[in-house]
Order: sequence, then structure tokens, then C-alpha cells
Amino acid sequence: MAAPHQDAEPDLSPGTSQPYGQGEAMEPIVDVRAIWQVLRRRAAVILGIVACITVATLLVVFQLTPLYTATTLVLLDPREQQVVDIEAVMSGLPPDSAVVDSEVEVLRSRRLAARVVDQLSLMDDDEFNGALQEPGLLASLNPMALFSQDEQLDPETSRQRQLNKVIDEFHSRLGVGRRGLTYVIAIRFTSEDAAKATQIANKTAELYILEQLEAKYEATKRANEWLNGRLSELRNDVRAAEEAVEIYRRDNDLVSTSGLTVNEQQLAELSGQLILARADLAEKEATFRRFQELRRSGSGTDTLANVLQSPVIAQLRQQEAEVDRRRAELSSRYGDRHPEMIKVRAERRDLAVAINREVTRTVANVENEVEVTRTRVASLEQSLRDLEGRSGEGGLKEVRLRELESDGEAIRNLYESFLERFKQTSEQTNLQESDARVLSGATVPTEPSYPNKPLFLLLALLLSGMAGIGVAFLLEHLDDAFSTVRQLEEKLGLPHLASVPDVASEIGSGKLNAPFDVILKRPLSAYSEAFRALRSGIMLSDVDTPPKIVMITSALPADGKTTTAISLARAAAAAGLRTVLLDCDLRRPSVHKSLKATPKAGIVEFLAGQATLDETLISDKDGGLLFLPVNSGAANPPDLLGSQHMNTLLDSLRQEFDFIVIDSAPVLPVVDSKVLSRFVDKVVFVVKWRDTPRDAAANAVRELREAGADMAGVVFERLDLKRQKRYSYGDSGYYYGRYSKYYIN
Repeated sequence: MAAPHQDAEPDLSPGTSQPYGQGEAMEPIVDVRAIWQVLRRRAAVILGIVACITVATLLVVFQLTPLYTATTLVLLDPREQQVVDIEAVMSGLPPDSAVVDSEVEVLRSRRLAARVVDQLSLMDDDEFNGALQEPGLLASLNPMALFSQDEQLDPETSRQRQLNKVIDEFHSRLGVGRRGLTYVIAIRFTSEDAAKATQIANKTAELYILEQLEAKYEATKRANEWLNGRLSELRNDVRAAEEAVEIYRRDNDLVSTSGLTVNEQQLAELSGQLILARADLAEKEATFRRFQELRRSGSGTDTLANVLQSPVIAQLRQQEAEVDRRRAELSSRYGDRHPEMIKVRAERRDLAVAINREVTRTVANVENEVEVTRTRVASLEQSLRDLEGRSGEGGLKEVRLRELESDGEAIRNLYESFLERFKQTSEQTNLQESDARVLSGATVPTEPSYPNKPLFLLLALLLSGMAGIGVAFLLEHLDDAFSTVRQLEEKLGLPHLASVPDVASEIGSGKLNAPFDVILKRPLSAYSEAFRALRSGIMLSDVDTPPKIVMITSALPADGKTTTAISLARAAAAAGLRTVLLDCDLRRPSVHKSLKATPKAGIVEFLAGQATLDETLISDKDGGLLFLPVNSGAANPPDLLGSQHMNTLLDSLRQEFDFIVIDSAPVLPVVDSKVLSRFVDKVVFVVKWRDTPRDAAANAVRELREAGADMAGVVFERLDLKRQKRYSYGDSGYYYGRYSKYYIN
């Protein structure tokens, strides 16, 4: 029949068992118990690695030079102190995260480091200057030392190079970091000397604060120098601008008083006079027009006298009223012809004449005043027109004058602004404060910060444990031997028939001569039970036609196939079956040696017709079976085993015996077993526990299937039941302690 490929699905036809795990529910991705088993199996490797690495780490740690770390805390104070109410040349630091991080970088700068190195003379300290140290063994063996060019450099360049190395060493020991989201910066320094570490940490903070003050002082000083030079220039500019204004005024007759020029003042005065004159003219013309209207209307002198407000007319009118009163008094006493009455009438007429004469004179005066006022108004208007003409010519000059005055005013304002700022910065020169202050100075540490022996020990244990576990899983991955039944069934695609315990320790102690002696001496032992299970498994592999001829083979020599064959044959004989054992390993026969027999003829002689079957069969008196040994080798074993004579031999043995066991050659070295597998009912494949390579066993099974062998299953040989517990929690060895009382060893 066609044989499946190695990577094909296992054969599930009748007579074969389903491989381990198929048809069951999907198992977890991470098998915790399997991992635990790996750790148990490789415990010695893990503990060995942990012990070696931990001890090596401790040896190194105790040889390391202890280092001490001192810490200084610096606070960037965001509060502004105003001693005087003036703006600083260099403002304080704004309280944001970027500025704090920038100040951290300032503390890490090589410039500040160089100042600390210079202040504390670290160039002369062999802890920082490697050139002052005695060269060690490693340094003397360093090939790069042969190419050093320091000796060929001039002294200044060589010193600068040493300084750079000292600064690099300083930086490697300096740690600067912000404390969380606060404004506190921690300055840490590590040294072999605790006092030195404290001194350097404090000195770094001190120089950092001093550098801030110096930066502000230098900025203020530079500002003062610039302002002073600029003030001299501006002072000359102000003087020149003012002189230009005055010269222009003088040259263009633009001299002014109270902020106005002469022309402007004259225009103002003439305008005022003209306004008054015009008002006076209007008033007098109105009076004169009234007089003329009264005359044209024929009104008498009385009406005109009432209009005129002359004091003379008023006095005459008063006298006239007094005369009228007297006339009224006299008229009541005297008649019209009485001398007193005539006198009164005469006075009345004289007063009327006087009033009329005064009115005429007053009207003439008003007319004269109108003419005079009109002439004055005309004169003022002419003067104003003349002055406005002259003012128009001077307007352009005044525009230029105002331009010069504006330029001069701007220069003066700029000069006064610079002068005020110069006074402020002059006051600030000696009034500078740093934006940082030492919050907590470094104190001399009492305990070394390096090496942290408990931490190193813990890390050594953790890392060595991880390394040990990694090596354990690597070894497990590289392990090519079978350890569990599950591995057998998954890799080979064959059902597991039996697991045979290892009894090599009992053979070494002298209790047994060979493993198969256990079948006879301890029939109730686990070893004997394993072969009863094997025989039952073979029988159940084909229930309808129980196999009678079973071939035992393996992938490689020394896998335990001969021991398995003899033990199976003895177990079958002990069960009352007429059993015969055939040694078909014609190249390296070992059955007769194991059973301590000396054959005179064997299977080769029988197949060659040189001996009968009775002459070749030997009785195993202890085991109650017969076996057919190999007495001499064959020139071509495959041809002999695949011959018709071999087939005939097996047919005859099938008729005479109940159970036939064949010990054949390994599969991979030779083809004997593949040739012989065509004549047997079942093939039992033997795998030695923790010895047979997985790929070798898989290749052997594949070759047997390709040859048409009917595989019954696989046997686990020489299984260490105690060690097996470390490999699998499902195999029989895992539970051996629970059911070991069922066996009598």
C-alpha cells in the first residue's frame, strides 16, 4: 500500500490509533505546567548559571572602588524683587518649563565645567587627569597607546587636550536634573572622595549663581557704555537742531513773543480794531439814518430831542419842564397878559430855540462822526490787506520753521529718554541679583552610592535567573530526543504501545544479568507489566485478525530493539503462547549473545538449505521459548531476507507457533528491515527515551511506511520513571508514585 509522506496527516485507518491530542479541545496557548516541567528538568542548569554569575558578580562588586555622590539643590526663584521701580537691562527668568530645562543645560555646559575645574585645580587631581595616573596592565597592553601623538604636540595644545579630557571626566561624574515639575534643580556629583564630591557639587552651584550675576552685570555695563556714547551724539544733535531754529528765525524775521510772530500779533490787533470800528460805524450809521427818517417824516424837534441822548438837550428839556410847571402855576393866578406869564412864555420860547439849535448841532456832529468812522474802517481794512499780503509771504517760511522746530523737539525727546535710561542703568550696575539661589547645600555622604551591593546582588540574581531560564529553554529547544509520549505520537504519527522502565541500575548492582530476566524473576513488576501492555497493544492493533508475526526495529543501533524483542517473546511465552524469536539482524546479531547460547547453525544456513529448522532452533529453557539465531553472516542480507525462502520460513512458523517475534536491523543504516517488513503482520518501532533523535526516528518511520510496513505503534524504551515526572504530567511516569504499589519489584 502507498505510504504517507513524513509531513502528511497521520494514518487513521482501522488498526491504527488516533495520534495524541487529536479530536480533543484546543489547549491553551501557554501551557504553564509544561513550562514548569521545563524548569524542573533544567533546574541544575539554571541553578548552576545563577550560582556562577552571582558569585562572579559579587567578586567584581567587592573589587570595585566605592564612589560617593553629593547633591546640591538650586531653586530658580520666579518671584521678582523690585528694589527700585525701574526696568532691568536683563530681565529675570520667566517661570516656564523650557527656561528651567535651559538652565539645566547651562549647568551641564562645558564652560561652567571648565570654571569648576580651574577653581578647584582638578587638572592636578589624578582622579580626573588620567595622565597623572600610573598606567595599568590593560593600558600598557592597549595597542592604541602605540599611536598616541601627545608627545609630538606643543605644550599648549597638549595641555588643552588634557583639559578637554578632564572636562569629559568631570561631565561623566556630574548629574543635573529637574525635580519633577518644580523649579528645583538637583546637582549631583560622584567622586571616590566623599568630601571632594561635596565640595565640587557646592562649587558648581556657587559658580552657576555667580555666572548669572556676572552675565547681568556685563549686560548692564555694556548698556551703560552704549547709552553714554549715544547720549554724546544726541547732545550734539540737540544743540545743532536748536541753533538751526534760531538762525532761521533771525534770518527770516520770525521773532515771536508769547509764541506768536510779529506779523501774527499785528494781524490779531488789526483784526480786533477793524471789528470794533465796523461795529461803531454800524451804530452811528443807524443813528444817522434814524435822524434822516424823522426829518423826512416831518417830526418836530421834540421827537429828535427824545432820540438824541445828549446831556445838553437833557438839561434843556429839564429846564423846559420847570418852565412849564411855573407857567401852569402862574396861569391859575394870573391872566395871559400878566408880566409873569409873559416872562414865562418868553423863557419857554428861548428854551425851544436852544433845544432846536442843539439838536441841529448834534445831528451835524453825528454825520461827521459817521464819515470819520467810515474813513477809519477803510483805513483799517487797507492796513489789514497789506499785512495779510506780507503774512502770506512769511507762511512758507513759518512752515519750514515749524519743521525745524519739530525735528529739534523729536531729537530733544529722544535725548531725554536716553538720558533717563542711562541714569536707571547706572543705578542698576551695583544692584544685581541672581535668579537662582542654593536651596540646600551638599553634605558629606556617609555611605557610598556605588557600588550598591544589595542592588547588584539582586540584579545578578534576576539577570542570572533570566539567563539560566533562557539557557534552559534554549537547551530544551535544541534537545532532539524524545521525552514524552505526546512528543512520540505528534512527531511519529504512531500510537504509543508501552513505556518500558529502565532497570539498568539493578543490572549494575548484580541483581539481574539482563533486563529481560525481569520477565521471569519479577513477573509482577512494572517492567513485566509494560510488555504485557505491549503485547495487548499489538493484539488490539488489528482486532479482527490478531497479528502473529511482529517485527521489532528501531531507527538506530543501541535503541533497545533486541532487549525489547527478547522481553516481548518471553512475556508471550509466559502467557502460555507458543513463541519463537527470530534474529534477523544479519549484520550485527545479538540475540544468541544475550541469551548466552552458542549456535551451530542459524537462519542463514537454514535459508541456504544447509540445515533444517530443528537444527537451527535453540530453546530458551528459562524463558520457555525457541529462538532462531544467526550463526554466520550473509553476503547480501537484503536479498536473503526478501527471498521466497524467508517467506516460506515465516509461513511455516505461522502454522506451528502462536506468536513470532523478529528482531531486525535498524532502519536508517541498512534496508534489511524495510525488505523484511513486507512479510510480517505488524511492525513495532522502538525509541530509546532521551536518546533517539526525533528526526532520525521520524525518517525511519517514514521509510518503513514507504516500504509498505504495517505499523502497530511505538515503544518507549529505558524510561526513567523518576525523571519522567519532570518532563510530562500526562505520561505514566508522572503518576508512577501513585500506582507503584501495584507492582512487586
